Amino acid sequence: MKKHFQTIWIVGASAGIGAALAAKFANNPTSEQQNIIISARNGDKLRELADALPGVIPVAVDITDPNAVKSALARIEEEFGLPDLAVLAAGIYSPMKVANFSADTVRSHIDTNYMGVVNCLEPLLTRMRARRSGEIAVVASVAGYRGLPNAAAYGPTKAALINLCETLHTELSGSGVLLRVINPGFVKTRLTDKNDFEMPYLLSPDQAADFMYKDLCGKDDFEIAFPPPFVRQLKLTRILPYGLFFKLMRKLVKA
Repeated sequence: MKKHFQTIWIVGASAGIGAALAAKFANNPTSEQQNIIISARNGDKLRELADALPGVIPVAVDITDPNAVKSALARIEEEFGLPDLAVLAAGIYSPMKVANFSADTVRSHIDTNYMGVVNCLEPLLTRMRARRSGEIAVVASVAGYRGLPNAAAYGPTKAALINLCETLHTELSGSGVLLRVINPGFVKTRLTDKNDFEMPYLLSPDQAADFMYKDLCGKDDFEIAFPPPFVRQLKLTRILPYGLFFKLMRKLVKA
Protein backbone atom coordinates (compact mmCIF):
# COMPACT_ATOMS: atom_id res chain seq x y z
CA MET A 1 0.00 0.00 0.00
CA LYS A 2 1.26 3.45 -0.87
CA LYS A 3 2.08 5.54 2.17
CA HIS A 4 0.50 8.93 2.68
CA PHE A 5 2.88 11.75 3.58
CA GLN A 6 1.23 15.11 4.19
CA THR A 7 4.43 17.07 4.81
CA ILE A 8 7.73 16.07 3.18
CA TRP A 9 11.05 17.80 3.80
CA ILE A 10 13.87 17.09 1.33
CA VAL A 11 17.25 18.51 2.33
CA GLY A 12 19.79 18.83 -0.47
CA ALA A 13 17.16 19.39 -3.12
CA SER A 14 18.68 22.13 -5.27
CA ALA A 15 20.13 19.61 -7.75
CA GLY A 16 20.87 15.94 -8.36
CA ILE A 17 19.02 13.19 -6.50
CA GLY A 18 17.26 15.56 -4.12
CA ALA A 19 15.79 17.68 -6.90
CA ALA A 20 14.71 14.60 -8.85
CA LEU A 21 13.03 13.14 -5.78
CA ALA A 22 11.18 16.41 -5.13
CA ALA A 23 9.86 16.30 -8.70
CA LYS A 24 8.81 12.68 -8.21
CA PHE A 25 6.74 13.54 -5.13
CA ALA A 26 5.31 16.69 -6.76
CA ASN A 27 4.18 14.74 -9.83
CA ASN A 28 2.87 11.78 -7.82
CA PRO A 29 1.26 13.25 -4.67
CA THR A 30 0.86 10.83 -1.77
CA SER A 31 -1.94 12.82 -0.13
CA GLU A 32 -4.56 15.38 -1.16
CA GLN A 33 -3.05 18.21 0.89
CA GLN A 34 0.62 17.49 0.46
CA ASN A 35 3.35 19.96 1.37
CA ILE A 36 6.77 19.42 -0.22
CA ILE A 37 9.48 21.57 1.33
CA ILE A 38 12.88 21.64 -0.36
CA SER A 39 16.04 22.91 1.31
CA ALA A 40 19.65 23.58 0.37
CA ARG A 41 22.20 26.35 0.75
CA ASN A 42 21.60 27.80 -2.72
CA GLY A 43 18.38 29.78 -2.41
CA ASP A 44 18.37 30.81 -6.07
CA LYS A 45 18.44 27.22 -7.34
CA LEU A 46 15.75 26.25 -4.85
CA ARG A 47 13.46 29.01 -6.12
CA GLU A 48 14.09 27.95 -9.74
CA LEU A 49 13.09 24.40 -8.89
CA ALA A 50 10.05 25.56 -6.94
CA ASP A 51 8.94 27.71 -9.90
CA ALA A 52 9.06 24.60 -12.10
CA LEU A 53 7.18 22.46 -9.57
CA PRO A 54 3.96 24.15 -8.46
CA GLY A 55 3.21 23.57 -4.79
CA VAL A 56 6.82 22.97 -3.80
CA ILE A 57 8.05 25.34 -1.07
CA PRO A 58 11.71 26.47 -0.91
CA VAL A 59 13.36 26.98 2.48
CA ALA A 60 17.07 27.78 2.20
CA VAL A 61 19.29 26.43 4.98
CA ASP A 62 22.97 25.70 5.57
CA ILE A 63 23.03 22.34 7.33
CA THR A 64 26.53 22.96 8.68
CA ASP A 65 24.93 25.58 10.97
CA PRO A 66 22.92 23.75 13.67
CA ASN A 67 21.06 26.91 14.69
CA ALA A 68 20.03 27.56 11.08
CA VAL A 69 18.69 23.99 10.83
CA LYS A 70 16.66 24.37 14.03
CA SER A 71 15.24 27.68 12.81
CA ALA A 72 14.30 26.21 9.42
CA LEU A 73 12.56 23.22 11.00
CA ALA A 74 10.72 25.47 13.45
CA ARG A 75 9.48 27.57 10.54
CA ILE A 76 8.36 24.47 8.62
CA GLU A 77 6.58 23.05 11.64
CA GLU A 78 4.79 26.33 12.34
CA GLU A 79 3.59 26.82 8.76
CA PHE A 80 3.03 23.26 7.54
CA GLY A 81 3.36 20.92 10.49
CA LEU A 82 6.19 18.63 11.49
CA PRO A 83 7.34 16.58 8.47
CA ASP A 84 5.96 13.07 8.15
CA LEU A 85 8.96 12.24 5.98
CA ALA A 86 12.38 13.88 5.99
CA VAL A 87 14.96 12.91 3.36
CA LEU A 88 18.47 14.10 4.21
CA ALA A 89 20.27 14.09 0.86
CA ALA A 90 22.67 17.03 1.13
CA GLY A 91 26.32 16.26 0.55
CA ILE A 92 29.57 17.16 -1.17
CA TYR A 93 32.09 15.03 -3.04
CA SER A 94 35.66 15.60 -4.11
CA PRO A 95 37.80 12.70 -5.32
CA MET A 96 41.07 12.68 -3.39
CA LYS A 97 44.11 10.63 -4.34
CA VAL A 98 46.76 9.91 -1.73
CA ALA A 99 49.15 12.35 -3.45
CA ASN A 100 46.65 15.12 -2.73
CA PHE A 101 45.65 14.04 0.75
CA SER A 102 44.32 17.10 2.56
CA ALA A 103 43.01 17.53 6.10
CA ASP A 104 40.97 20.53 4.92
CA THR A 105 39.25 18.42 2.26
CA VAL A 106 38.47 15.69 4.77
CA ARG A 107 37.18 18.24 7.29
CA SER A 108 34.86 19.86 4.75
CA HIS A 109 33.33 16.46 3.94
CA ILE A 110 32.83 15.65 7.61
CA ASP A 111 31.24 19.05 8.28
CA THR A 112 28.70 18.67 5.46
CA ASN A 113 28.17 14.96 4.85
CA TYR A 114 28.25 13.77 8.44
CA MET A 115 27.75 16.65 10.86
CA GLY A 116 25.26 18.28 8.50
CA VAL A 117 23.06 15.19 8.77
CA VAL A 118 23.59 15.06 12.53
CA ASN A 119 22.50 18.70 12.78
CA CYS A 120 19.25 17.75 11.04
CA LEU A 121 18.71 14.58 13.03
CA GLU A 122 18.89 16.25 16.43
CA PRO A 123 15.74 18.41 16.14
CA LEU A 124 13.91 15.91 13.92
CA LEU A 125 14.37 13.03 16.33
CA THR A 126 13.36 15.15 19.32
CA ARG A 127 10.12 16.29 17.69
CA MET A 128 9.22 13.01 15.98
CA ARG A 129 9.83 10.98 19.13
CA ALA A 130 7.61 13.35 21.09
CA ARG A 131 4.89 12.94 18.45
CA ARG A 132 5.62 9.20 18.23
CA SER A 133 5.53 9.17 14.44
CA GLY A 134 7.59 10.10 11.40
CA GLU A 135 10.10 8.75 8.94
CA ILE A 136 13.66 9.89 8.27
CA ALA A 137 15.75 8.68 5.32
CA VAL A 138 19.48 9.44 5.35
CA VAL A 139 21.28 9.34 2.01
CA ALA A 140 24.66 7.63 2.44
CA SER A 141 26.31 5.66 -0.39
CA VAL A 142 27.53 2.22 -1.41
CA ALA A 143 30.94 3.90 -1.13
CA GLY A 144 30.50 3.48 2.61
CA TYR A 145 30.55 -0.32 2.42
CA ARG A 146 34.36 -0.55 2.24
CA GLY A 147 37.33 1.75 1.67
CA LEU A 148 37.55 2.50 -2.04
CA PRO A 149 40.41 4.20 -3.95
CA ASN A 150 40.21 7.99 -4.40
CA ALA A 151 37.44 8.28 -1.79
CA ALA A 152 39.46 9.02 1.34
CA ALA A 153 37.43 12.18 2.03
CA TYR A 154 33.99 11.02 0.88
CA GLY A 155 33.83 7.31 1.73
CA PRO A 156 34.49 7.55 5.49
CA THR A 157 31.63 10.04 5.92
CA LYS A 158 29.23 7.65 4.21
CA ALA A 159 30.50 4.71 6.27
CA ALA A 160 29.89 6.80 9.38
CA LEU A 161 26.34 7.58 8.26
CA ILE A 162 25.56 3.89 7.68
CA ASN A 163 26.91 3.05 11.14
CA LEU A 164 24.95 5.91 12.71
CA CYS A 165 21.71 4.83 11.04
CA GLU A 166 22.20 1.22 12.14
CA THR A 167 22.67 2.39 15.72
CA LEU A 168 19.68 4.73 15.76
CA HIS A 169 17.37 2.34 13.90
CA THR A 170 17.79 -0.22 16.65
CA GLU A 171 17.28 2.29 19.47
CA LEU A 172 14.19 3.78 17.80
CA SER A 173 12.38 0.44 17.73
CA GLY A 174 8.93 0.89 19.27
CA SER A 175 9.15 4.70 19.25
CA GLY A 176 6.92 5.22 16.21
CA VAL A 177 9.85 6.77 14.32
CA LEU A 178 11.36 4.90 11.36
CA LEU A 179 14.95 5.72 10.43
CA ARG A 180 16.26 4.37 7.13
CA VAL A 181 19.45 4.61 5.09
CA ILE A 182 19.64 5.10 1.32
CA ASN A 183 22.78 3.79 -0.40
CA PRO A 184 22.91 4.81 -4.08
CA GLY A 185 25.53 3.67 -6.53
CA PHE A 186 26.96 6.04 -9.13
CA VAL A 187 24.50 8.76 -10.19
CA LYS A 188 25.37 11.24 -12.92
CA THR A 189 25.52 14.68 -11.29
CA ARG A 190 27.87 17.66 -11.24
CA LEU A 191 29.65 15.89 -8.36
CA THR A 192 30.32 12.57 -10.09
CA ASP A 193 31.32 14.48 -13.24
CA LYS A 194 34.59 15.09 -11.36
CA ASN A 195 35.52 11.41 -11.65
CA ASP A 196 38.16 10.47 -14.22
CA PHE A 197 37.21 6.78 -14.40
CA GLU A 198 34.39 4.75 -15.88
CA MET A 199 31.50 4.47 -13.42
CA PRO A 200 29.72 1.10 -13.59
CA TYR A 201 25.92 1.00 -13.64
CA LEU A 202 25.75 4.79 -13.86
CA LEU A 203 22.20 6.08 -13.25
CA SER A 204 20.52 9.35 -14.07
CA PRO A 205 19.11 11.35 -11.13
CA ASP A 206 15.60 10.47 -12.32
CA GLN A 207 16.40 6.74 -12.31
CA ALA A 208 17.83 7.05 -8.79
CA ALA A 209 14.74 8.96 -7.66
CA ASP A 210 12.55 6.14 -9.04
CA PHE A 211 14.26 3.61 -6.76
CA MET A 212 13.98 5.95 -3.78
CA TYR A 213 10.37 6.98 -4.36
CA LYS A 214 9.15 3.42 -4.82
CA ASP A 215 10.69 2.16 -1.57
CA LEU A 216 9.98 5.25 0.51
CA CYS A 217 6.30 5.04 -0.38
CA GLY A 218 5.85 1.31 -0.37
CA LYS A 219 8.21 -0.38 2.07
CA ASP A 220 9.65 -0.13 5.58
CA ASP A 221 12.98 -1.85 4.89
CA PHE A 222 15.93 -0.32 6.73
CA GLU A 223 18.12 -0.03 3.62
CA ILE A 224 17.24 1.28 0.18
CA ALA A 225 20.19 0.42 -2.07
CA PHE A 226 20.53 0.53 -5.85
CA PRO A 227 21.18 -0.44 -8.59
CA PRO A 228 20.77 -4.08 -7.49
CA PRO A 229 23.63 -5.66 -9.51
CA PHE A 230 26.18 -3.10 -8.28
CA VAL A 231 24.93 -3.38 -4.70
CA ARG A 232 25.32 -7.17 -4.78
CA GLN A 233 28.88 -6.89 -6.08
CA LEU A 234 29.95 -4.34 -3.47
CA LYS A 235 28.27 -6.21 -0.62
CA LEU A 236 30.27 -9.25 -1.65
CA THR A 237 33.48 -7.28 -1.09
CA ARG A 238 32.41 -6.74 2.55
CA ILE A 239 33.00 -10.42 3.30
CA LEU A 240 36.28 -10.74 1.41
CA PRO A 241 39.40 -11.15 3.57
CA TYR A 242 41.76 -8.16 3.36
CA GLY A 243 44.27 -9.98 1.16
CA LEU A 244 41.72 -10.58 -1.59
CA PHE A 245 40.05 -7.20 -1.10
CA PHE A 246 43.27 -5.20 -1.49
CA LYS A 247 44.34 -7.31 -4.48
CA LEU A 248 41.04 -6.43 -6.15
CA MET A 249 41.41 -2.73 -5.30
CA ARG A 250 44.94 -2.63 -6.74
CA LYS A 251 43.60 -4.04 -10.00
CA LEU A 252 40.94 -1.33 -10.07
CA VAL A 253 43.53 1.39 -9.49
CA LYS A 254 45.70 0.08 -12.33
CA ALA A 255 42.66 -0.13 -14.62
